[in-house]
Amino acid sequence: MRYYEGMQILTVTPLARGGPQGSLTYFSKDPAPVGSLVMVPLRSREVPALVLASNDASNAKASLKSSDYTVKKIARLRPRLIFTDAFIEAARETAQGSAQDFGETLFALTPKTILDAYVSEALEPIKKDDALKPDKKSKIRAIQTSTVLRGEAWKRLVRESFVRHESVFICLPTALDVERVAEELKHGIEDYTFAFHSNLTKKRLLADWKKATEEQHAIVVIGTPQYLMLPRAWSTVVIDEEHSRAWKTIAPPHLDMRITAEHYAQHLGATLIFGAPCLRPETHVRITSGEIYEFDRIDTHARKNDQGAQPLETAIIDPRPEEKQIKMDSNKRTVAVLTERIRQTIEQAVVNNERVFLLAVRKGLASVTACGDCGTLVRCKVCEAPLVIHKKTNRKDEPAGDQSPYVFSCHSCGNVRTPEAGLHETCTNCQSWRLEPLGIGIERIEEEIAKLFPDTPCFTLDGDHAKTRSQAKKIISQFEKACDAKKQGAILIGTPMAVPYLSTMEHTAIISLDSLFAIPDFRMSERIFALVLALREKTSASLLVQTRTDDTTLLVQALDGNLAEFMQNELALRKAFSYPPFGTIVKVTIRGSRATLPTELERLKEFLSDYAPIAPGICTREPKGLFRMHLILKLADTAWPNETLTKKLRALPRGFMVEVNPDHLL
Repeated sequence: MRYYEGMQILTVTPLARGGPQGSLTYFSKDPAPVGSLVMVPLRSREVPALVLASNDASNAKASLKSSDYTVKKIARLRPRLIFTDAFIEAARETAQGSAQDFGETLFALTPKTILDAYVSEALEPIKKDDALKPDKKSKIRAIQTSTVLRGEAWKRLVRESFVRHESVFICLPTALDVERVAEELKHGIEDYTFAFHSNLTKKRLLADWKKATEEQHAIVVIGTPQYLMLPRAWSTVVIDEEHSRAWKTIAPPHLDMRITAEHYAQHLGATLIFGAPCLRPETHVRITSGEIYEFDRIDTHARKNDQGAQPLETAIIDPRPEEKQIKMDSNKRTVAVLTERIRQTIEQAVVNNERVFLLAVRKGLASVTACGDCGTLVRCKVCEAPLVIHKKTNRKDEPAGDQSPYVFSCHSCGNVRTPEAGLHETCTNCQSWRLEPLGIGIERIEEEIAKLFPDTPCFTLDGDHAKTRSQAKKIISQFEKACDAKKQGAILIGTPMAVPYLSTMEHTAIISLDSLFAIPDFRMSERIFALVLALREKTSASLLVQTRTDDTTLLVQALDGNLAEFMQNELALRKAFSYPPFGTIVKVTIRGSRATLPTELERLKEFLSDYAPIAPGICTREPKGLFRMHLILKLADTAWPNETLTKKLRALPRGFMVEVNPDHLL
């Protein structure tokens, strides 16, 4: 009896990835405020945990005696407040809507450097007064216009907010976006502008964090969503680049940070503003229904930043007639990597000392290699994904006598091999030697440029040439300086990863994006439209698209900047198939050995049988010898959040990953 006297029972949720889901119970000699952070023993280590409840142990002694587990004691309590009530509630609602564990969600939403600093007492805990309560209802606004015009709108917003002594948080999906916007906004208000992202040093981050929390003047913070926890009273929260895919977390727990930012603004009573060159279909439905109102303007047609500039020349080029003519003249089958129209554009750009960007969506020489007789694709022997052919860059370890300058690379599992029998590999189906590369990759464009324009400075930016952001910036800097240095044009060849780093250039040619249309992704049209729209915004003279697809409606809309027509077609298609925003998709991914996955998938189908699960049956290889399979749930528009289904999804073992409204289904 005496054991319980004066003791407290703390119910906590650990802030750790991979820990036990749900809440845990501990003994403590002293009470701890709900919402405070304490260190608790978990297995063989101590981890931070959020206090959910604190009760006198004597009131629960009966249940403690009958418990089949031992309740551990917290040796040194030292509770510290580091989260505002509004942020905790936003994290809780994010976890609920994403079918994720609350503790893991809160951990994912907290920068590790900041969490460690609070735990080590390098940062002072917040005061209880900082646990803010909204004194007004949150309003939601939206703006759809170019990047430059949105930047001007944010400047006006900050100036007007400062006059009212109100602070603004501009939330962006990537560190590159944060750096760009912060550079544009800070002029004249440097002392009250703070940029928070993952590339800051620990020393700089902690110094700026302290200054931002202690500053008495209104401030503007430009940061990625993990830094929303900064304990300030925000009058406005902006979600810029709202259409970006980077808002989704890559590692578990799978979250959409836009949802967190929206919940946080609601609990603060702050105005929430969505901004993008082309807002998502989900947001457009909310605008149409009257849930979201205009902040500045919702453009129905994309505008160029400089309204007085010369009109942008656009064209869609089909290379097949040119290839047919070459075959008639030379009796040789060939792929026109650069059509005559694009070659002429590059030639003129070189003469005029202009820059040219050539885009392909795939690395390597070609997207796939297929048999010219039966059409069978050359596939990876490990995971059966189509192989991509690359030129060798390091031949030190190649087998003796191997004279092949090429390798087959699997972009799915990473397996690399040389063609069998040198260059004379045969089809696995019909043994034909007529294996032909299909599609156009970065390396194939490089070869063509080197042959046609050997004296023109040429640079390449893809995942192989730039492993880090600093390397990518260096390549872009070299490209932009090449024209001035040599008094001639310069060429940059890149994949879509290069686009965010680009400033304005004179000419852009999309050499190949047809392989994107073949990907079974219900968001693919939105991705392609946004990609072309971004290039349209960054190009001043000509934008050319080379394609072999017969239906060019999407490309025509993108080149014309016809936002309204694209969105109308996209929403009609999604409504027909009950895709978001007209339904909710839940994807459950299982990882394991290839032998056990089918059985596990059948058990999962039975477990979720009340929700008509769909199992594509595709087994995909991953690194480290693992495989994955998916199960899809398509729910009606009003069927989510679903408390019963959420409990089932949270009860799944650790090997199962849950995504709500994923970016892709495979």
